Amino acid sequence: MNERSFQDILEWVVLGLLIAVAALVVMWVGGWLFTFLGAILKGLASLIFRLLTILVPALIVAGAVYFILRFVQKPKSA
Repeated sequence: MNERSFQDILEWVVLGLLIAVAALVVMWVGGWLFTFLGAILKGLASLIFRLLTILVPALIVAGAVYFILRFVQKPKSA
């Protein structure tokens, strides 16, 4: 029969605790990274939204002017 000594059991317990602590540290660092990345992406989305609030009306006006000029300059066929 394979009997384990007290030292073997203690080593496995310590190894399990070290793995658990390492996993928690990785999750903690990952949380900070995702928080930082989320803040960057939130700022980028805000910038894009502000640009679109200016560009969309400008593009609508430019499109309307283009179609009006195209309609006016079109030769009249009889």
